[in-house]
Amino acid sequence: MNLPVAVPLPGGLYFADTGYYMERQTKGAGLVQGEVNLPAFIWSTPFDFLGGHVEAIAAVPELSIGDHTAGISATSFYNSAALIGEVWNLGGGWSVSEFVGTFFPVKTYNGETLGIGGNFWTFTDLAGIAYNSADGWSLGANLTFGLSGNDPAFGFQTQPDVLDVDFSAIKHIGKWELGFIGNASGDVSKAYRNGWGAHPYSQVALGGLVGYTFGTVTAEVFATRSVEARDQAPYLGNVSPGLGQYDTRVWGRIIIPLWNPPAPAAPVVAKY
Repeated sequence: MNLPVAVPLPGGLYFADTGYYMERQTKGAGLVQGEVNLPAFIWSTPFDFLGGHVEAIAAVPELSIGDHTAGISATSFYNSAALIGEVWNLGGGWSVSEFVGTFFPVKTYNGETLGIGGNFWTFTDLAGIAYNSADGWSLGANLTFGLSGNDPAFGFQTQPDVLDVDFSAIKHIGKWELGFIGNASGDVSKAYRNGWGAHPYSQVALGGLVGYTFGTVTAEVFATRSVEARDQAPYLGNVSPGLGQYDTRVWGRIIIPLWNPPAPAAPVVAKY
């Protein structure tokens, strides 16, 4: 939410680290708490193609999850991701983007036992649209589709295909930014982890954001709360339907430009 995925970035390398704390009271279980760290590198390449600017994204997330009633707690890396795509400046403040890539397999306790990620490939399509006005408004939305392959341990698709959307409306006032954010997600296919379609996951969350720019570094704090939730947990056969109710998440993000190419030297004009 509020990442400039659909905004053409000046050439260079950027680091964006997003972390959040999640707390969810579940039905038939205890208080589930999670901490997630999402470090990502964004490379705005020197290349253009078909009228768009080529960029690449790589992320290596980490996840800690626990249910104190059930005595479950685990920390591990999550499925890493790599995407490449283009951003088109349409003029008038509008821009769009299209990225394709994959989440890589990872075999962890979180993935194999808790059903959060896992040992399979997930093809990912990420499309975005953004509008930036002259008076400081930034509007954006990103749509992500995830198509998962088979888990080799089972020989079939355990993770359902998913569709995610996030959106933001942010007002920039000097170095400050303040606005409204939200996200929604849900299963769009049948698989083992949603009871072969009997317990499809879906959720909608809304919240607010405040941020400040220190020189070239931007820091943001935001929070979201579920306003709609259904089966907000994988269905693993031994879990009662409806597990995973409304949750609250508190987020923090920092965006740092790591490197930008030097500007070309001005031409030397000789006088005669």
